[in-house]
Amino acid sequence: MAGRTYSLSEAAAILGRDRNTVSKWLGQGCPAVTKADRSRGVEWALSIPDIVGWLIDRAVGDAVQTADGEADRITKEEADRRKAVAQAIAEEVSTAELLDDVVNRHEAAADVAAFAVALRTGMANVCGKVAGRAATMTSAAEIQEFLEAETNKAFSAAQEELAERWADAEPAGSGGDGEDRPPPGG
Repeated sequence: MAGRTYSLSEAAAILGRDRNTVSKWLGQGCPAVTKADRSRGVEWALSIPDIVGWLIDRAVGDAVQTADGEADRITKEEADRRKAVAQAIAEEVSTAELLDDVVNRHEAAADVAAFAVALRTGMANVCGKVAGRAATMTSAAEIQEFLEAETNKAFSAAQEELAERWADAEPAGSGGDGEDRPPPGG
């Protein structure tokens, strides 16, 4: 199933399970989009719908397999209940993704990093401009006004960079109202 992928820790948090539990599931045959490989620096890429589907299949298999005694076997009602819970979780995750109620950690980190780079670049430019112009200015108020104007330009440029990244990430026709985004340039 195509869609958004999550790291091992993110998948565990979404599913409400411990990271070690999800790791154990992977050892038992739970599907993964990308298998982790520490030697190459590759981390797990997991699809929540695939994991939930695997859990459903496993629960159904456990419910119908022949057991030594009836006490070890779950009832059909319990199997149906577990399946319904798993399907509800899968539906909730899919809905959250469609409504943009969840944020991909990697995308957010990239956005914050780009904002920081833009801000650092702008502030470095401020230092150079102030150093060059302050010597020709005659009053502290004039220097302060110039410094505030240049600092505001740097922050505005960084904010515009972030707004552009978010606008580019918004799928065409998604109907997103932009409520959670800052206004461009202001």
